[in-house]
Amino acid sequence: MKQNVGVLDTAIRSIIAVICLAIAFEEVLPLEGTIVLATVGSLLWFTVSTGVCFLYKLLGIDTYPGAGHGITQTYP
Repeated sequence: MKQNVGVLDTAIRSIIAVICLAIAFEEVLPLEGTIVLATVGSLLWFTVSTGVCFLYKLLGIDTYPGAGHGITQTYP
């Protein structure tokens, strides 16, 4: 599958994923909150690991620098 998550996007997602998973595993919140944070953290970590975000594909967003048409595209 073609990557659509750029470097800055990956860094931000990984930080948020680690925070969500840390709070979830510490069980600071009630069970429902823990489940939500664990799910969000896991989904973010999946996108960081694969470089593919299905929500971005659905919305037509592409921040991967090799795409040539993404948000982070640089012009010479």
